[in-house]
Amino acid sequence: MGRLQIVLRKLRRIAASDLAHIDKLRYVLEAAGLDSRPSAYRLRDGLSVGLRQGTTDSKVFDEIFVEQVYAPCVAVLPAHLGPVTLIDLGANIGLSALFLTRALDVVQIIAVEPDPDNFGLLSENLRRTGLADRCTAIRAFAGAEHAFAELHDSGNGAWGMRMGPLSDNGTPVLPLAAIAGSASAPIVLKCDIEGGERQLFLHIRDWTHLIPYIFLELHTEFLPVEELLACLESSGFQWIVHGTAPAGAAIALLLLERGVQIA
Repeated sequence: MGRLQIVLRKLRRIAASDLAHIDKLRYVLEAAGLDSRPSAYRLRDGLSVGLRQGTTDSKVFDEIFVEQVYAPCVAVLPAHLGPVTLIDLGANIGLSALFLTRALDVVQIIAVEPDPDNFGLLSENLRRTGLADRCTAIRAFAGAEHAFAELHDSGNGAWGMRMGPLSDNGTPVLPLAAIAGSASAPIVLKCDIEGGERQLFLHIRDWTHLIPYIFLELHTEFLPVEELLACLESSGFQWIVHGTAPAGAAIALLLLERGVQIA
């Protein structure tokens, strides 16, 4: 794809996005380097989200609200899905929770984020978008067992923080079954935890009966596709995988849909 085609594609994405009209113009100017990145963006319905300058926040915003990376997964969900609990593992600064809440009938949010700086802005964005009253924000990792772990900087900025080795202190690690146990409606899980999904899926039988739908950002360096499929097969349920991981891809976004229990 040539440079002109790339620019035109991005302009079409911005035009179709949920940005307020005036902020679409600002976004174009910022993308062209003619204006500095703002500390907030406004959406069509008047809500705004805060971003930190000089961080990966603008990249997260672009992925979620301009490129709309979760939209294809949302489109696959059944139309009769009804009210759901959204569990957001790797909630970052709250943008994925906001996008999915606007796309689905979300009556409860459980947002899990281990990084203290991300967590602070997550809490602020939940407040400023009116989601705080239906959200429980938890500063923790999701893992296979109750434990503690240190935060590991992968070198990719605020959107790439990972769970380090288990230890006697640090940030709490909570089993997914414990996090899901407080859900008040059928669960849609969003899982983007920078390779930590390996622990979760190796212990899938602990929680598979609780979660019918998963938006999974798969990091194939830590959990290759073949191992993911083997984990799903071992779960005791049939699973439908929507989406593909291209050969050699480091990251793939998949929708996993739990089917019938295997006798």
